[in-house]
Amino acid sequence: MSKTELDGKYRVSTVSNYHGPVERRSDGETEIVDGKTERIDDNKVKWTSTFEVVSETEVRMTSVADPSDAVSDFGLTTPQGTLTRRPQTYVSTLRMARKGADIRMSGQIEVGAEIIFLTMRSVIEDE
Repeated sequence: MSKTELDGKYRVSTVSNYHGPVERRSDGETEIVDGKTERIDDNKVKWTSTFEVVSETEVRMTSVADPSDAVSDFGLTTPQGTLTRRPQTYVSTLRMARKGADIRMSGQIEVGAEIIFLTMRSVIEDE
């Protein structure tokens, strides 16, 4: 499978064990084009991600989250567990499953004590 076979729109959903003072609002939609995607979430954090197909069942995702233009009271969690407004890089190997045109990628990202469960599911548009 090539990285362009991942091209398309995806619904992004997350669940986290984070219970801090900052509301996480990173769920939404994104579009992968040539193994890359860029989007801005509801906190105005810019997410730039790349996807590398490792095998028929695994994809390596590298995401840079840039909160420079985020809402004023927002911060990202650092590996030390503190909040920052500096860009952070997150890397994860996602499990991938395919059924026809439907693609689902899921995995977890660990940042300090925070664990984020990420699911990306392709959005099939009616023709």
